[in-house]
Formats: sequence, C-alpha cells, structure tokens
Amino acid sequence: MYTQEEKIAVVARYSNSRALLLQSKLMAEGIECFLAHENLLQGAVSSGVELRVKASDLESALRIIERSKSEHGIQKESSIIALRSVRKILVPVDFSNASLKSCGYALALAAKLKADIKLLHVYYNPVIDMAPFDTSHAYQVNLTNYLHEAEQSARHQLTNLVKDLKNQVKKSKSNTKITYSLANGLAADEIIALSRKYKPGLIILGSHGIGHQSESLLGSVTAKVISKTAAPVLAIPENSTFKGFDSLKNILYATDFDKSDHIAMSKLINLLHPFDVKLFCAHISIGTKKSWQKVKMENLSQLIGNEFKKVPIHYDLVVSDDVINGLEMYMRNNSIDVIALTNHNRGVLARFFTPSITKMLLKRVNKPLLVFKSPD
Repeated sequence: MYTQEEKIAVVARYSNSRALLLQSKLMAEGIECFLAHENLLQGAVSSGVELRVKASDLESALRIIERSKSEHGIQKESSIIALRSVRKILVPVDFSNASLKSCGYALALAAKLKADIKLLHVYYNPVIDMAPFDTSHAYQVNLTNYLHEAEQSARHQLTNLVKDLKNQVKKSKSNTKITYSLANGLAADEIIALSRKYKPGLIILGSHGIGHQSESLLGSVTAKVISKTAAPVLAIPENSTFKGFDSLKNILYATDFDKSDHIAMSKLINLLHPFDVKLFCAHISIGTKKSWQKVKMENLSQLIGNEFKKVPIHYDLVVSDDVINGLEMYMRNNSIDVIALTNHNRGVLARFFTPSITKMLLKRVNKPLLVFKSPD
C-alpha cells in the first residue's frame, strides 16, 4: 500500500491492453503499481492509461519494461532484418573539393568492403527556372547550344574523373568497379531518383558541394538527400582532412534513444568491421541524468552486446547544458574522427537538421557525419 509520504512516479502512458499486461509483469516482480483513470478503462481513451509506481521503484520498473519490449520483439525485430554488407556506393560529384574528398572516402571503403562505386554528376538545366516560353528563334537556338555545351563539358569532366579514379584503383591493386551516370535537372531530385533505382548501401557526398547551395553547412541538397533516401548518408565537410581509413580510430554514435538505434548501430558495426576502430555510444542529457536514460542506455548496451559479443563499445551518458556543447566536449575528449546518428523527427537530435544547429555542429567539430534513416 502507498502512504501519503511516498512519492508516486508515472512510468509512461500505454494502451489499455498494454498497460494491464505490464502491470501484471511488474506485480509479479514485486513492484506495486496501479493504472490511472481506471474508471475509463472500458471507454475509448485515445491518450492511453498511465502506469504509476512508487518513485523508489521507478528505475527497476523501467528495466522490467525495457526487458519486456525485447521479449515481445519490439526491439528484437532488427535481429530478423538481414543486414547485408555494403556492396554498392553512390557518390554524387560536382567536382568541388568536398565531392573529390568524398571520392577518396568511397575508394577506401569500397576496397575494404569489396563494393562497387557509381558516380553521379548532375548538371544544371536552366529550362527548369526558365521564364514564360519565348518564341524567338534566336533564344531557342542559344538555349539548345547552351544545353549541348553544358552536357559536353559535364561529360568531359566526369569521364576524366572516372579515369583518374580507375588509375588510383589500379595502383592500389584493388578490384573496385567504377561506373558513372550523367543527368540534368535538380541535383537533389536526380540523386534521390538514382538512389531508388541503384539501391546503394551507402551514399557519400560532400557537405559543401552540389552547386554550393549551403542554407546549412550540410547544404540544402545533402539535407534533402538525407530526408528522402533510405540509404545511410556520409556527409564530408569541405575542409576536413582525410588520410585514409587507417587514420580513423574513434567513431561516435550519438543516440537520442530512437527505437531504431539497434538497427543503426548494427549497420554501423557491419560497415566498420574491416577497420581497426573504437566505437563510442553517447547520449547528451540536458541538466541532469534521468533514470529512464540510464535504463535505455543499459538496454541498448545489452542488445548490441548480445549480438556483437566481440565488439567493444564504450557507452556514456553526458550531462551538459546544451547538446552541441556536450557533443563537442565529448568528441574532443575522446578524439572522435566520425560522428554517426539516426535522422528522425522527434527528440533532441532532430535539431541537427535545422540550419543553425547543423552549421554550428559541423563548423565547430569539422568531422564527417554518417546519418542513418529511422524507418518511421
């Protein structure tokens, strides 16, 4: 029984059936709990039912609930998904420094993963932004000549780049296959369209390239590709330095406890398995550490540990007054070379994709950013 002196904590809000099931599990584990608004259980309560326990039992209750999720397959579903190794890498290029660096990353990854590379160059089509149709013959002739010259110039630059990359492959004695595609139109739309057709395991592109449209440091094109494609995207800052993957030692997965973290971390581990790197997983807690954050991190650690027993991962809850400050401090203290995260619409990390926060993060840390797409 509860006394007036004991504080009551709300575990979470669930559907009626789920709340009743969890209540029985908690009671079986010796944790007293009750459902709020029980008088409405027979009605249609769209907001669900609150599951409440003594504050002193909150952390234990959260652990039991997290374990229950795994047992019922809510997070185990990722174990069923076939995590194929990356076999195809798509590299959009516009011949900027950033996109040329992305080619270096792609060559190094492809050699280790035995993957193919497809380059894509999108040259601008002025017809898209053309004013109302001008019937003058001279205008039509000039436009036709311009488009022809633009295509010829783009094709020449692209074939020269492919030739150079193939020479690098030959010198490195790898068997990487390189193909290319040329398209005209809007860069982001063409990248997304080819990604859906080519189905790459990874997209690598420069965060300052593709027309240099930089509403954020990621660039408007990169941000749109991240939001509209299913493949992971590796964004390379223009002024980052790349000395080969052997120089990359520490990788950070920044978690905001998205339900697809298990899938993203599994993909990350599979991607990195040929390399000698150390993996960190950190969550930035604003103000103070919360009980539910500790439990979530423990559960994530257990799930990944059970699946990848021989992969050492360092897990941390970091307290900071600001997400960017916390990440920057953590990356500096642990000499992080690449930051990975999941792009989703909820939670603190979603703020990375607003122009000001993204610009601040990448400008200050200047590290490659690997973004996985949350299924929801």
